Amino acid sequence: MKRVLNVFTDNYIIFCVYALIGWIYEVSWYLIVEHKFVNRGVLFGPFLPIYGFGILILLLILKKFMNKKHEISNKIYSAASLFTIITFIYVTIIEYTTPKIYSVTAFLSKYGIGLVLTNIILITIINIIIKKTKKIKNIDTTIILVFLAIWIITTLIEYVSHYFIETYTHKLLWDYTYDFLNINRRVNWDASRNFAIGGTLLLYTIQPLLNNFLKKSKLNTKLIISLIIGIPMLIDLFMNVILK
Repeated sequence: MKRVLNVFTDNYIIFCVYALIGWIYEVSWYLIVEHKFVNRGVLFGPFLPIYGFGILILLLILKKFMNKKHEISNKIYSAASLFTIITFIYVTIIEYTTPKIYSVTAFLSKYGIGLVLTNIILITIINIIIKKTKKIKNIDTTIILVFLAIWIITTLIEYVSHYFIETYTHKLLWDYTYDFLNINRRVNWDASRNFAIGGTLLLYTIQPLLNNFLKKSKLNTKLIISLIIGIPMLIDLFMNVILK
């Protein structure tokens, strides 16, 4: 029972920390870009649950992967890492040098072949260099692969979340119709890129500190923290989501 409570409180505190960070991130964005305060999300309090759930999913999927070294000498790791870097640079250049392209379909029809050829040529050249250079073979590509995984996972989470929020609460919390590389207005290039960058930074900076805090804290302390945050959050959820 004690072990179950430890696991529950650890995950719940992690969930709350990142739900708060997500709320701060989105509110700050509106303050900086639109110069106004917008209480983001479906809750009244300063929490965006999608960020909390998102981090828990990332930790579940990537925790073991992050603890291993994935060297560039491995062909799969090398190709995935180079594809990530090359595609990121290629698409970013197009985003800032050409007229707006709103849909992924439009982008692929116009630039898809160029993207594929660029990746094939550069990955081939770089892999030839890797084979001939011993020092390069030992480069750890884990953080790049984690970045790619977070990009894919968070994009899927955002897409599914948008669908369910719109379907069951009839609220349109975000709309990417006129944003670069969007898919059905639910996800877009900029948001997914920012989530990948932010998620990678959080997992490599904030999460180790949080793990250390949870490891040193007693179960009673974690239970008290969970109750202090949990009771108001449940009331908030009931009043603003369930009753509406």
